[in-house]
Amino acid sequence: MADVCIHTGPHDSSVSIVKDGELFHFIEERFSHIKHASTAIYAVDHIREYCDEIENLSFSNLFFQNTDFGCYQAFISEILKIKIPPLEGLVHIDHHYLHTKTSYCHSGFDDAVVLVIDGAGSNYTFGKENLSVYQASGNNINPIYKSVIGNGELIDNAPDFVDKKTNIGAGFVYTAVTEWLGFDTLDAGKTMGLSAYGNDDGRISELISIEHCGTKSCKLQDNIYNNDGGVEYVKTSSIGYCGAIINNLPVDNLDTIKGYRNENLIHSVKKTANESKQNIAYRVQKDFEKYLIHTCKKALSMSKSKNLVLTGGCALNCVANYKLLKALPDDINLYVDPTCDDSSVSIGGAYHTNQIPSFKLKNLYKGRPLQYEYELLDGEDEYEATPKDITKMISKGNIVAIAQGRSEIGPRALGNRSILFDPRVKGGKDIVNRIKKREYFRPFAGTVLLEHAREWFDMDRLEESPFMMYAVDVLPEKRDLIPSIVHVDGTCRIQTVTREQNKHYYDLISEFYKETGVPILFNTSFNLAGDTMVDTIEDGLYTLRNSEIEYMYLPEIDTLVRIPNK
Repeated sequence: MADVCIHTGPHDSSVSIVKDGELFHFIEERFSHIKHASTAIYAVDHIREYCDEIENLSFSNLFFQNTDFGCYQAFISEILKIKIPPLEGLVHIDHHYLHTKTSYCHSGFDDAVVLVIDGAGSNYTFGKENLSVYQASGNNINPIYKSVIGNGELIDNAPDFVDKKTNIGAGFVYTAVTEWLGFDTLDAGKTMGLSAYGNDDGRISELISIEHCGTKSCKLQDNIYNNDGGVEYVKTSSIGYCGAIINNLPVDNLDTIKGYRNENLIHSVKKTANESKQNIAYRVQKDFEKYLIHTCKKALSMSKSKNLVLTGGCALNCVANYKLLKALPDDINLYVDPTCDDSSVSIGGAYHTNQIPSFKLKNLYKGRPLQYEYELLDGEDEYEATPKDITKMISKGNIVAIAQGRSEIGPRALGNRSILFDPRVKGGKDIVNRIKKREYFRPFAGTVLLEHAREWFDMDRLEESPFMMYAVDVLPEKRDLIPSIVHVDGTCRIQTVTREQNKHYYDLISEFYKETGVPILFNTSFNLAGDTMVDTIEDGLYTLRNSEIEYMYLPEIDTLVRIPNK
């Protein structure tokens, strides 16, 4: 018997299973290799490996009103031959509630105020949510504030916790800038990385307003709804609004942005175009940081709780999270949930039906286990290898991928599906970005032995950072020692690790420390640009065969696979 929730999109589809108190979580893109896959197909098929009877079956979709979940029920029952409840599955209609349920359960707090910020959540008659605040205690989770892009005629009849001022949320503004910069609308992390290269350009005024908890009132084209605030509800891109927002910013910003685009067309000098984009990214990132701090303090003022949980897609902004950490009063406990993207809302659905209480999340290794059935091709080989052997290889400048155990859920690689490199190599970031075919401005993370973290990084009040949710300051005297993982702003997104959390990974870094005096390894996700993170051993072999990466370490079987340079 198990509780199952299926999130069917419109992006980051997934399946979560809670069986005997244990979570199994499968993200559709890891099967299909289509980033942010929108329909749960392969992940649903995988349910049969974990249960033959479902006690509670539920569904989630941002556009639940127009989604038929019956096909999933029929497939599970008739094709997979899994016994399901006789009644129709529960349809979760509140997207932000699912984020809240997931994150509050993972926090370990007895009570908390939970802040959800993303591009947008569920549609209601009075509007589309973009920010929500919930009060959580035990199994009681109740909304106390909600910001929406709304219908002026209907918002007066909205529940009391809905802000009657309709606003475009900060998540959509950040997404709009991301889209204008030429990235996919779901690649806001690229904007965050690029922002560190920018400067404060006096021609660009505020993009995200603190007073309005999002954009200042600005009139959008292609109007569907209009209201007294002058904001109209529109859909103009793959996930809505983005094109309209960037094209209808207040005149001072709009003229500047259009001017930048003209500069990019007129000047063939790459530097000019890059500086323009860098400064736009800088502006929206700095505005978001101020907005996040202000909004979190506002959320705390609505509750007596000293525990703050941050979730929703915007919580992946690890640069802003660190600024928030430093800005909060000393008596506030902050938990930023690593399962805050939309693929995790199915977790909240499964927790809801199973009434899972709050507990401290210990690891993110909840995906598929690695299976060691594979065949090597002519010219490929494998060897017995120890952590000491791998350490020597890495310290000599080799890139080594590591694969073991169950795959990580969420967007961060945490030592079970990672690419490893020597953080001491000057220019190492450029080397790995070239091999992974990523943009020049994207930084890399570091995994550090927890007991040595404060010797290298400004941890502030953090006792640990096991999930890479903060980009912390590298201590000035240490920056030249690990140049490959220090971003241009002097920060590094870090993962702390203990032997209890990941034995093989910890032992490998310990050997590297003995060899080099540096208790840190350069860590990035095991994939190439445009592809999803490696899940199976065949995925790993495919990645090696199509890149300059030659080595994959399989610590559970003490084996190093080598695929010679192509």
